[in-house]
Amino acid sequence: MADAYDESWIYHSTSKPEMLLELDESESTHLVRVLRLVEGTTCTVTDGRGSVYTAQLESAHPKRARLRCFSEVTYFDPPRHSLAQAILKNRGLEDVVELCTQVPVRHIQPLWTRRVQVPRGRELDHQIARLRSKAIAGLQQSKQAWLCEILPPREWEEWLEWTGAIGEPVLVCHPTESPAPDQREGWIAIGPEGGFAPEEIDSALARGSQILSLGQTRLRAVAAGFWALGRRSS
Repeated sequence: MADAYDESWIYHSTSKPEMLLELDESESTHLVRVLRLVEGTTCTVTDGRGSVYTAQLESAHPKRARLRCFSEVTYFDPPRHSLAQAILKNRGLEDVVELCTQVPVRHIQPLWTRRVQVPRGRELDHQIARLRSKAIAGLQQSKQAWLCEILPPREWEEWLEWTGAIGEPVLVCHPTESPAPDQREGWIAIGPEGGFAPEEIDSALARGSQILSLGQTRLRAVAAGFWALGRRSS
């Protein structure tokens, strides 16, 4: 029997009122064969840019399911924070994206810093594609209306110059005894295993960045961003 289903949001970038959306094979199989949704079921769809719609499953084909979008239910403002994460070895970046896209985060910027343990010449295009897929999964898992944008890797100094040029504030996570800055938007920067080099901290401070302490507990590099985003969003 057709019903309303809201256990997991569906992401479709071209969602608009009255539009017929054709889902890819992976999403179709998940809805029809895994969740066993039938034609007529009411679902929730987001375009990943803040708009959330109700939609009805018009065709329950396991490879090419189709949804009819209705009017917009609500609009959510974009997340206030973005994350700059130094590139981590092995699956580290993927773990970061899996964790951090479950809380509101606008962008994730991979960074080359001095203590990154991944060779500089390594090609990361394939990994960035996987990270973008994981960002979609994070949006659906946590029922968010904004898809986190995974940006191409940048060098630390280049990224600091860019954030300064566009006027976005930066909090650099590093041990400090100072009280936490009262900054409710902008970037949070996390270093690699071993943290940022002293020269990188000096460079950030010279450009107006502030230091954010991660507290007394020593966190793994893959968990620090999730902790910081959660604290700043609360």
